[in-house]
Amino acid sequence: MELLKAGQKLSIFFQKEDKLVEISCTISDVLEDRVIIELPQYFMRYIEYLDVGCKLTVKVFSKIGTVDFNTIVISSPLEEDFSVELDYNAMKLTPNEEIPVVNAVETLNITMDDSRFFKVNTFEIATEYMKFYSDYEFQLNDSFNCELVLPKNYGIIRFRGTVIYVDPVYDNEFKINYTNMTEEDRQNLLYYMYIYTNNTD
Repeated sequence: MELLKAGQKLSIFFQKEDKLVEISCTISDVLEDRVIIELPQYFMRYIEYLDVGCKLTVKVFSKIGTVDFNTIVISSPLEEDFSVELDYNAMKLTPNEEIPVVNAVETLNITMDDSRFFKVNTFEIATEYMKFYSDYEFQLNDSFNCELVLPKNYGIIRFRGTVIYVDPVYDNEFKINYTNMTEEDRQNLLYYMYIYTNNTD
């Protein structure tokens, strides 16, 4: 089964000062020694990190798992194609994990539009969603303002959350997605997850 193919979602990761930056992309083509990547429109703000010879980490998401590999830039995005080196010996497949996930113990503060306030316990954080416990029975599509309080000096992540799943088996378990999260907060959350997973392997 092919691990990489055109059309798959891909994320590029690199360190910028004290933050880990993620750029969401798509694979345009897979050649024998390189992957050609379609970059988003905002890539110019990170052009210095995408120049020929720069080192990157790549994650490719598939139904069978996440493919990780470290790579270098072969062709600059200012050229016709942007491509990175493909070394099949350096690839690592993590089965059944399409997006990064960490087990969570952080506090999530929820403020409803009618000013009701709830402090709930998270148990899973991913780059696209969060799961938490609550005695209050939230409903599907409920939307509210959120503050995720990270430990130590990692700060507070603010965003708008919408309930996208109510667990039918386990009472009081809910899943929300993120909207209205600033790029700085998204990078802080990603960096926190990166530090967490690398310190608890």
